[in-house]
Amino acid sequence: MASSSVDRHDEVREVPVLIIGGSLVGLATSMFLGAHGVRCLSVEKHRGTAIHPRAGYFQLRTIELMRAAGIDHKVIKAAHELYDPNGGLNAVETLAGREIANYIPDINQGVEDVSPVRRLFMPQQVLEPLIKDRALELGSRIEYSTELVSFEQDDAGVTATVRNIDTLKESRIRAQFMVSCDGNRSPVREKLGIRMVGHPVMSNSITIYFRADCSRALRGRNLGVIYVNNPQVRGFFRLEKTGLGGFLVVFTVGDIRDPDARNAAGDMSPEKAAQLVRDAVGEPDLDVKVEDVASWVAVCRAAERYQGGRVFIAGDAAHHMPPTGGFNGNTGIQDAHNIAWKLACVTRGEAGIGLLDAYDQERQPAGVLAMEQAYQRYVTRSDPDLGTEGMHPQVPDMHVEFNRYRSLAVIPDADQPDDGKLDIDPRKSFARPGTRAPHVELRRQGQVISSLDLYCKGFVLMAGHEGEGWVTAARAAAATLGIELRAHVVGKPGSQGELLDLPPHRRTVATLFTQPFPAAYGISPSGAVLVRPDGYVGWRMKSHSATAAQDLTAALSRLLCRAGH
Repeated sequence: MASSSVDRHDEVREVPVLIIGGSLVGLATSMFLGAHGVRCLSVEKHRGTAIHPRAGYFQLRTIELMRAAGIDHKVIKAAHELYDPNGGLNAVETLAGREIANYIPDINQGVEDVSPVRRLFMPQQVLEPLIKDRALELGSRIEYSTELVSFEQDDAGVTATVRNIDTLKESRIRAQFMVSCDGNRSPVREKLGIRMVGHPVMSNSITIYFRADCSRALRGRNLGVIYVNNPQVRGFFRLEKTGLGGFLVVFTVGDIRDPDARNAAGDMSPEKAAQLVRDAVGEPDLDVKVEDVASWVAVCRAAERYQGGRVFIAGDAAHHMPPTGGFNGNTGIQDAHNIAWKLACVTRGEAGIGLLDAYDQERQPAGVLAMEQAYQRYVTRSDPDLGTEGMHPQVPDMHVEFNRYRSLAVIPDADQPDDGKLDIDPRKSFARPGTRAPHVELRRQGQVISSLDLYCKGFVLMAGHEGEGWVTAARAAAATLGIELRAHVVGKPGSQGELLDLPPHRRTVATLFTQPFPAAYGISPSGAVLVRPDGYVGWRMKSHSATAAQDLTAALSRLLCRAGH
């Protein structure tokens, strides 16, 4: 950020939330804030959305959030136009040669009981415009070709100076809060004095974007991510379903004992890049057209904290990791979703400013977990010569996708001791506070829906079929606190009501063995679960009590960091 000479008497634009960066995570922050009715402005120094296919593997939780935002159908359609669904992850000596390992035969195998959505492959440059369009529909504003020059904050807000990179005209923006999604070199993070911790640089890597007919080597296989490991090149492929092009990520080249092996970006030319593609495909005479070569540094690091006063960091500004595991972009989108609902509650006056501290408390450990798991997969899949010293044990992908939170915005069960584990199996969470509320099939007005379809629009109270008293309690708590709180009673199969549980024989084949609502949510038929606006459980009461209204009011007040209640 350069110093500014702007006239301090110029008009200052005001906005509740200013977002620095308009790439994947910045756009997601704009969309999620817009979905909560919060006006926000994003400034992005580039002239538009991404042009290269980065962050191409999107997890269940990410697609759930696209579903909540109302664009999942567009995302799925665009993804399937380029890639076959349900691809796998394997390792080969070359694409045409011997298979070394099959890490995941099918990215969606066995996920049906956990989520109503499916994982998918999709280039970032295709997803970003869909998120941008939805953000604009929801009232968010985005200014491209605009960079942050400087910012200052005080007890009431942040004043930022921005500059149009074409006209060099500067202007000032006053915001209550600022979210910085300005990349892994983040000047905002640097100014806040936030250190990055993690592992040393692993390699100077490249991504080669190319066109070539790889269909013969692909041999009709539905492979989403193809790791390559041979004496010439180590990295991975992502190919279009036609097999006629894609990109090759190169981590290391040649003899790993060579000092330059981990400097793939050094002295790179289009001719050398084309040869690396041939070496990876395993066809010496392959006709390769190199469209572009992007160099980048493979590193695993996470910020020590995600907040400095009224400024928050998210996405690459808060964590950066190699694409092994596909965690970085997904983790950033979850950052965006997490901070959005908290900012919405605070800017509307529903919550105390202390609620924002829960962003760092929840997302910083999640970022470290994802970063360490990306490192584990980088070492084991692509560069075992780095050794295992300092490497964390592998955690299942699904445990990383669905984070576990401990913060001011989570009230633990009084009768269930905390086991201290950083992750949890979503199949065994049973709506434990701090975990994503489980997916259960329900019937509403004759249609089968997921319980997840009821969330991410505000606070929701979900009660068992004997929990009618919780509806009255919810009305009283909402009136006392002046907030919106929707309450649902999940009736028994075949009973009367707006929302009904399904008998086992009426569930889909995919979720035939999922448990009925009360058991899946760890409550008795008279209990209730309070789901936060991000779909995570904030509090639950396993059975009804005579003081339900007071209990619920106290829980909401505590979650919202409300003083005086």
